[in-house]
Amino acid sequence: MSTDPSVRPAQVDGEFDVRGYRTRYRVTGDLNGDRAAVILLHGGPGYPSYSLEPLEELAATGRAVIRYDQLGCGESSLKGIAHDSAMFTIDLYLEELALLIEHLGLDRYVLIGQSWGGMLALEFALTSPSGLAGLVLYSTLASVEEWTVATNALIATLSDEVQRVLAQHGAAGTTDSPEFRAAEAEFNRRFVCRLDPLPECAQRSEASLMADGEVYRVMAGGSEFDTGGGVGVLAGWDVRPRLHEIMVPTLCLSGEFDEATPAVMGTLAAGIDGAQWHIIEGAAHSSHLEAPDLFFPLVVDFLARLLD
Repeated sequence: MSTDPSVRPAQVDGEFDVRGYRTRYRVTGDLNGDRAAVILLHGGPGYPSYSLEPLEELAATGRAVIRYDQLGCGESSLKGIAHDSAMFTIDLYLEELALLIEHLGLDRYVLIGQSWGGMLALEFALTSPSGLAGLVLYSTLASVEEWTVATNALIATLSDEVQRVLAQHGAAGTTDSPEFRAAEAEFNRRFVCRLDPLPECAQRSEASLMADGEVYRVMAGGSEFDTGGGVGVLAGWDVRPRLHEIMVPTLCLSGEFDEATPAVMGTLAAGIDGAQWHIIEGAAHSSHLEAPDLFFPLVVDFLARLLD
């Protein structure tokens, strides 16, 4: 893929209506091309899409790449705008994704979903939408129960002091405290992104989440862990019994040190007929940032083998 700015595809920003609010997006490349477009689904929920900016380079393969901030975060923030937090549900984001596809007039598209974005991609694929050409399930999960078991096992590998802080503040509901955030940062350095400092695009996502974390609190409980108060709207989420219903080509990607552990990702790869799975050496939950030389060729090859 070319990195020469003089030949980079054009970018166009836009927005569309979702239940009276505005969702903002960016298209990189030509929507009128003959290759399936790529839609990027960010994590969180509520962790905005800035960290996925490097994936816009996929437009160099001759296809449009659509990056958008899901309603309630990033460029689609509702901070300071009257709304009911009960609106933040899986159904809202399924509706939003369908509206985006309709708004852009996409006939064929591939979903690349990281973490929560992979959960959304799975839910959307299970609606049997027209035009879906493939899935890239990136460091994600099929079951919150399975994820929680895996996360607890990872926490058990941390120091006794970090474990104590996570447990103590989780039980007290003081997960916004500096002490808890410091302990959480240690987990993140091990299993989310091992780069220090974080790339600038990831720093912007982190800063945005800290400034506007409503969606994350409502849907995921406000941290990477079940801190005793459940995990919000996503508590009990489980599509393992339905994975066999997904019939489109699927690529599964995860990192060697990923919080999406081999047990978690293995469930996806085994449950979806014909799915490919690659574990990316040296990376955690952010392979596209930590090991781009390994991550991007796998995605480009997968896209090239789709029947555009």
